[in-house]
Amino acid sequence: MVVSRLILRSLLKTASEDAVLEIAIAWLGSVNATKLTARATQIAAVASAMENEEQALARIAGLPRKLQDLLETFLAAPLHACPVGELFATQARNFKSRFDLDACLSALHREGMLFPATDRKWTGFDGPGYAVPLELAQCITAHRQRTRSALKDVLTLQGHLDVRYFRQRAAKSSKAEIATDKHAEHARKIYKLYSMESSIAARRLKLPAQVAAVFTASLLHHGGLSTWEDLLHEFDVEDLPDPELMRKCLLDAMLGTTGPLPLARFGIQPSDQALIVFHEVALVELQRHGRAHPPQVEETLFCGGNLATNIGRFLRELQQAKVLFTADGELFKASQKRIASLLLPVPGGFLPLELQLELLYRFCLNRRLVDRRGERGLRPTPLGLEFDRSPLAAQVKLLLQHMLEDRSLPGEAFHQVRLRRVLLRMLRRSEPMQWQELTILPFLARNAYLAQLDGAQAEEFFAARFQGGGYTPTETLQQMAFNLLLWVKRRLYPLGIVDLGMRDGRPVGLRLSQFGAGLLDAEPAGKVGGTRSTVIVNPDFEVLLFPGDDVHEAVHAIDRFSRRLKSDHVHQFKLDEASIRAGVAEGLTCEQILHELTDRARVPVPQNVLYSLEEWAGRG
Repeated sequence: MVVSRLILRSLLKTASEDAVLEIAIAWLGSVNATKLTARATQIAAVASAMENEEQALARIAGLPRKLQDLLETFLAAPLHACPVGELFATQARNFKSRFDLDACLSALHREGMLFPATDRKWTGFDGPGYAVPLELAQCITAHRQRTRSALKDVLTLQGHLDVRYFRQRAAKSSKAEIATDKHAEHARKIYKLYSMESSIAARRLKLPAQVAAVFTASLLHHGGLSTWEDLLHEFDVEDLPDPELMRKCLLDAMLGTTGPLPLARFGIQPSDQALIVFHEVALVELQRHGRAHPPQVEETLFCGGNLATNIGRFLRELQQAKVLFTADGELFKASQKRIASLLLPVPGGFLPLELQLELLYRFCLNRRLVDRRGERGLRPTPLGLEFDRSPLAAQVKLLLQHMLEDRSLPGEAFHQVRLRRVLLRMLRRSEPMQWQELTILPFLARNAYLAQLDGAQAEEFFAARFQGGGYTPTETLQQMAFNLLLWVKRRLYPLGIVDLGMRDGRPVGLRLSQFGAGLLDAEPAGKVGGTRSTVIVNPDFEVLLFPGDDVHEAVHAIDRFSRRLKSDHVHQFKLDEASIRAGVAEGLTCEQILHELTDRARVPVPQNVLYSLEEWAGRG
């Protein structure tokens, strides 16, 4: 028979009086423990102390890390009990010997965390074992569950409704299983009602004028998560309502709340007082604002497959000329300048040529597309040659995977890498070629990420930094979004996945490009629409490319055997002997070059061009 409640009284049933007193001293202190003379009173007082969350957490935090890790094994085990033999079989790598494990178990026993459980009706195991009292285990588990959902409870409407109306009711119900199903169904219906766009709009219109002004400013300037200091900079003190008034109005309207955001344990700068618009509300309101006030774009910047084309140019330069690197693995300055002059620039100056070359060089090293050889020379590897001949979509997907893990941009890498994945999921659901305000997507991605943040994983990651001392989180909520936006401008935009809209010389909008839509949906760009890019080849060897739905593939293909002169609505290229021979050296045949031109040609390719191409390709 297995008993399901390993309470402290059961675990201490056969313990001596001295052992009970020792445990009482560990939890209550020597003065308080000696005041209690009766055994039952001592055990009850210790059990009460174990249920005190603050005291239990403090005592566990004071344990050496090795003992904390061992205790975690028991907390995760069925009935919070483990036999010593099985424990050593699974945890042997963490201990020097069986004696080391026994010493750690004895240390936890002296601290009042573990107790011998040799009776088979308690453990169900053969041989001796140890168990954590149910009082302590439940206290720690409840704290961790509450902590892991703490951000969701504060940042989302769903979490707020659950805490305020349903969680406590379900817990108090006598028929827990039936009540849980009933309350869960009721919660879903209420949540669906309160998260409807029309319902949110109606509640927003009922806000007092001053509260509504602050609510709107927090949404548009901070994405719905703003510190009180930020708001004080934007409003006069007399125009800014009291935090308690804001909290009451927002909670009554089920739109948000105010209060502290203790984010330091997640590696984010905390806030003593913040204004929080629920994530579901911010999502609806920002999308509504974006539809009503689309950005006024004067100039469109787009890159297409230029970054992939530049990798091809870099690899071809390594084949044709000697490129040296320093003892630190960096390119020599002379080589940097020469290669950078061959690259296509990123319109708008968001990624200067030198930084672009550095980015491409790191990518090639990371993906083993280039090899550092003797005499400090660089050459393409077989993987590099294969990459240069692969379709554009495949090249950009590899680049995107590399950009997702890029640590060279500002921001806490732990959060930024995960934020980028959230943003890509949101971007995938965006309407292609439809402008939206520049900051909306980064704000929403940040809010969604925080609402689903795995508290345990983040806390464990940053705990090591705090233990080392001297670590203080510096990235604010606002900086998280702006650092993500920087990644969009310096990585997604050069990849051609998004286009940027400019007004008065600065970016004001972004949109998912046609090429990006095809790439993120894992479909070739040519399948997104119904038109195909076409070319006109002039007798002076000029090639004019008129864009269609597969324009990026076409530009990338023609770039391999020509010189690009201009990229605008119509792309201009020039054919010459050097460019044709470079294409042949890269692996193209004369038939492939001619097919790319003639297959897209609006009018027949001039005979002198056909003759020259065959002659130049033959020499290559």
